[in-house]
Amino acid sequence: MSRMQALKHDIGYLDFVRGWAALIVFVHHAAILGGGPSLFIGSVGKEAVNAFMMASGFLIYFQCSIGRTYSKLQNTSGIYNFYVRRFFRIAPAYYVCLILSLVLASYLGECREAIAAVLPGTATSMDRYYIEDPIQNFFLHVSFIFGLLPSYSYSTPLPDWSLGLEMQFYLVFPIVFFLLRKRFLVFLFSILFFMFFVTYFSKKLGLHYPMPTFLPLMFHNFAAGIVIAHLLTNKNICFRYHFIYCSVIVLFLGVGNRSLFMPALFLFSWWWICWGARKDLLVITPMLKTIFEHKSSKFLSEMSYSVYILHLVLMLPFYSLIVQYSSDSLFFWAASVCSLFIVVLASSYLIYKYIEVPGIALGKKLVSKNSNREQIAVKASG
Repeated sequence: MSRMQALKHDIGYLDFVRGWAALIVFVHHAAILGGGPSLFIGSVGKEAVNAFMMASGFLIYFQCSIGRTYSKLQNTSGIYNFYVRRFFRIAPAYYVCLILSLVLASYLGECREAIAAVLPGTATSMDRYYIEDPIQNFFLHVSFIFGLLPSYSYSTPLPDWSLGLEMQFYLVFPIVFFLLRKRFLVFLFSILFFMFFVTYFSKKLGLHYPMPTFLPLMFHNFAAGIVIAHLLTNKNICFRYHFIYCSVIVLFLGVGNRSLFMPALFLFSWWWICWGARKDLLVITPMLKTIFEHKSSKFLSEMSYSVYILHLVLMLPFYSLIVQYSSDSLFFWAASVCSLFIVVLASSYLIYKYIEVPGIALGKKLVSKNSNREQIAVKASG
């Protein structure tokens, strides 16, 4: 088995994290809008998105460290390939859902008000449904600039606040990657400290983000994945440095998220991904391995992005009708969640097959053309 194949085998667990994080976000919103149990309301949705960021940080750093497509971001061609691939991975499905949500915004607002009339505790700001300037809103979201602007950080019916964050991470990643490859620990701490300083300074300036769409607010979650990917792809790093890296990240995760969930998830992920040979000594390992590598995790991982970006467009009309006839029955709520999820999953599959996959293929095609042009230029100069 090649090094690349071995490493891919080691990180199947990330499919589990991404797929089930999207499902948890779905259930979280269903609990809010459908009067579900308080267990799924609280901060569970936020923590699921944090987990997704950690998985994203890992996969981006991992791909740039191992794959040939990006040339380890050491030249303009590799950086171009990186930006093209990431844009066409995110943008096509998002643009379709964005247009759909803006066209239906007023209707979705009426659905949201109908839900709040039955469940007054779920009432929320209606500005993202009854949009004052839809054209400006549209262009700010198409350009992904919206995440930098507090007043637009949560201004559509979609849960797209995290996409603005993701795009900011992609934008600065080549610089982050360059610095970390120079002196990983020094620049890891420096970048994290800088992000916390920018967060503190922005709050002093009175900048308030209704959702944390400004990268410094959440960079530590991406950094957690970066650390695991670095430790995995550098097998010669001694345990002492593992301990130091993990201690730094746990500190920033705990302070940044003000909870113990992400530090705990990070430590488990680090152990599971980086210490494969040792984890096999535990009796529970085969059971966990079966769960993490089950085909349902791979399928959910593939559907996760479409499920995440689309589900509220279908959920709001659904629960605006259902809550009129609902009761306090947990069984009724669970049945409604399962029924809705089937519809959302089917719709997400169509988006995945006919929009996401062609978008990814287009990105690969553009990257391939760029690589061919580069090869021709090299031969001509030789």
